[in-house]
Amino acid sequence: MNGEAILAVSVFVVGLVSLVKWAGLPARVAPLAVLVAAAIGVGVWGWSAQSFERATVFEHLAGWVAVSMSAAGVYGFTRATGAEVTALKK
Repeated sequence: MNGEAILAVSVFVVGLVSLVKWAGLPARVAPLAVLVAAAIGVGVWGWSAQSFERATVFEHLAGWVAVSMSAAGVYGFTRATGAEVTALKK
């Protein structure tokens, strides 16, 4: 994924996460929601660009990390306390 693709997917994921946040998603599941939305965004981009090859696996992984970090910053991961995040493990 080049920078332009990462930016395009990030805009989609940030918008999606913002809508989900507005709909009332609890803060304790926010980290999981962001990671899943980023994976879906990068996956759909990879599928539409027909770029799923062994040689591009790291590009997709790096893109997923960049998109996840972008959406996490917008969602406000700092609001999710350690107790809320570890509550997912129960």
